[in-house]
Amino acid sequence: MTEKEIINQDGKLKFLGHRYDNTDNKGFLKLFKTWLAYKNAGKKYHQRANLPESLTEGLVAKDIENTYRKVGIIKTKPKSGVQTKFDCFNEKLNKIIEVKGCSIPNDLTSWSPKPFFDLFYFVDFSSLDGKYKIYEINVSSNSEEFLSIKNVKGKTNLDLMNAGRRPRFSVYEHFVNKKIGCDGNPLIIGDLNTL
Repeated sequence: MTEKEIINQDGKLKFLGHRYDNTDNKGFLKLFKTWLAYKNAGKKYHQRANLPESLTEGLVAKDIENTYRKVGIIKTKPKSGVQTKFDCFNEKLNKIIEVKGCSIPNDLTSWSPKPFFDLFYFVDFSSLDGKYKIYEINVSSNSEEFLSIKNVKGKTNLDLMNAGRRPRFSVYEHFVNKKIGCDGNPLIIGDLNTL
């Protein structure tokens, strides 16, 4: 793991980022196995256990070139309008990245009522055996492709966000299967057991 202070290209945001490498693979496998044991133990009590953000964001910061996982904001009072809530940052592209993950094949992904991202990565662990797929989805939080998605009641993501509510929808259904923002194929296919 490499720790680095990163300043975005317009100089408005300074944060501490981690870039992972293959020396972190054992840690990712241990985190996955711990999460899986917790998930399985909770079945009896109907306890839902979401994938750890440190796993999905960490793998994106390891597998996607020039990408760092944000672990802290350095400027205590960033300039007005600067987004400080984000998952990862691609230093070369100067893009804020949102990372979402799923552990079931028919995902229902929940979003912040005020999401902000330039690029989105989706990490699929639904095989539950340590294999994962990372999809790069070239949509932003203010793109028509994202804002126009409708829920079962006909409300768009924009409607929900304007009401301060969380959009929830299937990333597979709205992006991957329809090849919106991507070609429908994973950018990365990995296996924590063989790393």
